[in-house]
Amino acid sequence: MNVYAKGALAGVALMVAGVVSTAQAQATPATASITATATVQTALAAAKVTDLDFGATFGGIAKTVLPTDVSSGEIGLTGANNAEVTVSFTSLPAVLTGPGTNIPVTYGANAGAFSAAGSRVGATTFDPATGATTRLSNATGLLSVYLGGTVTPAAAQAAGTYTGTVNFSAAYTGN
Repeated sequence: MNVYAKGALAGVALMVAGVVSTAQAQATPATASITATATVQTALAAAKVTDLDFGATFGGIAKTVLPTDVSSGEIGLTGANNAEVTVSFTSLPAVLTGPGTNIPVTYGANAGAFSAAGSRVGATTFDPATGATTRLSNATGLLSVYLGGTVTPAAAQAAGTYTGTVNFSAAYTGN
């Protein structure tokens, strides 16, 4: 056998030995650890700011309050900055009750509005019957939600104060 062939054979033998050695070294598993964490965000809170106030009305004349009007109802939300929330009016009274015949109340497709800036001006409208998904303020974690509607008293409506209760709900979506 010539020197070149012996050298090649020796090189192959070393490579085989290296493969066996590497395979034996890899039999020991590699391990690592990680830490699991969770950060609980600020609880979402809702509070009445103002009631929906139709003010003085007259028999037989409908009166509308837009959600951007100063007499619209307002609910303030406080929570985690920039968190996504769903807002909904879980109960919208169809009538206001009082000393006389009930007064019908209607809510149009744009009778609800929300604003992370806390301003009725420029608020985004939504249908209060279906609710909306939006985000709390990125800077403050606040959101204002507004409600308007229309009352239609009967022509011979008895004088007095008529009321109804609006129920509201908001929840984090997790996004």
